[in-house]
Amino acid sequence: MKDLSIVNSMLPLAGVVAGVVFALLLAPIVFRETRRVRAIDRRLATPRGQATTSTPSRRSPERSRSLARTGKWGLSVLRLGSMLVPVGAGEREKLAQLLRNGGFGQSEALSIFLSAKLASSLSLGAGAGLWAASSNLFGNHAYFVAIAALAAVVIGGILPEYVLRNLAARRARRMASALPDALDMMVMCLGAGLTVERAILTVAETLAPIERNLAKEFRQIEAELRLAADRRAMLEDYYRRTDIDGLRDFAMALIQSDRYGTPLSEAMKAIAADERLQKAARITAQAERLPVLLTLPMLLFVVPGTVLLVAGPAFLSAIRALGTLGG
Repeated sequence: MKDLSIVNSMLPLAGVVAGVVFALLLAPIVFRETRRVRAIDRRLATPRGQATTSTPSRRSPERSRSLARTGKWGLSVLRLGSMLVPVGAGEREKLAQLLRNGGFGQSEALSIFLSAKLASSLSLGAGAGLWAASSNLFGNHAYFVAIAALAAVVIGGILPEYVLRNLAARRARRMASALPDALDMMVMCLGAGLTVERAILTVAETLAPIERNLAKEFRQIEAELRLAADRRAMLEDYYRRTDIDGLRDFAMALIQSDRYGTPLSEAMKAIAADERLQKAARITAQAERLPVLLTLPMLLFVVPGTVLLVAGPAFLSAIRALGTLGG
């Protein structure tokens, strides 16, 4: 028992030493990949920040400077935390794309997400390790404590990405649902004689109270069309990075209109009609899934009550008849 208590007391120290050694071995690779990703991001940066309008600040200069210093220190901490996450350049690019699809297009969104992922992993791992060490069932077995901590670390790393994927999927569904009406409004604006940029901006301003995510996408497209030196390259880049079929078709229609001079209104009408057909198909598919989804609740909650209601009186009568025969 004494040896076992010594082993349990040395377990946290061994875990800290192993974590430090692992971080030291992994740090050069992570720092190298992070520097390469940041260099690529700087070269491929687009003027997305111009899509948002800035409001004049009413804070005092001293307070503004203190907030800027605080924000700079906070960003430095977040960048350091993101550099400690063992994620390669390809995976970082996928996470950055997923963040953009989820509506987080800020320049430091990836650093914030990776820092949150690291904090979630470490906090869940530490909590699970402490719980397992203090448990009567697992506390006397260092192997089970290590397994519990490792499993919690893995779950803590997967959980933020799972939440982000759900947010991106829900955002895509909402944008796809509002896209046909936005395209119809754009056809009306083009028919009224507005330019493409002005029509997109008008639709974005009208759509903002209804679906702010789609309005934000249209503002981004309008700002990039207005500021980009090469419109075709900008539209092709937007076509590659968006994951919504309707917006991808919209970008392709703008590319074809700019390259071949095809009428844009007819393309907008066709895209809107196709999006409505896809929306109807999605609703039909969801309706067809309802009987399958309702099978288990019916078996659990409806069938037992029905069986008791139908067979209960007959069962009680049979019990009474058997009782009279025995008497």
